[in-house]
Amino acid sequence: MAQQATEQVTLQAPDISCGHCVSSVQNRLGSLEGIRSVTASAETKLVNVEFDPNQISLDKIEAELDDEGYPVQK
Repeated sequence: MAQQATEQVTLQAPDISCGHCVSSVQNRLGSLEGIRSVTASAETKLVNVEFDPNQISLDKIEAELDDEGYPVQK
C-alpha cells in the first residue's frame, strides 16, 4: 500500500473574526479533495491545513479561501 503524502501549512487570514467565519472556512476547505484536516481560529486569525500535495496545491487552497472572502495575508 502506497503511503499518502501529507503536508501541513499555517495561513494567516486576518478577515476571520467570528464563529461563522471559522465554520465557513472549515466547511469550504474541508469539502475539497486532498484536504486531510482544517482548523481555523477567530482569535489567532490562523488556518491550519493538512493536505495531500499530490491532490491539491497550496495555490488552490489559498484561492478557495480568497473566493470564500478570507484572503491569505502573505
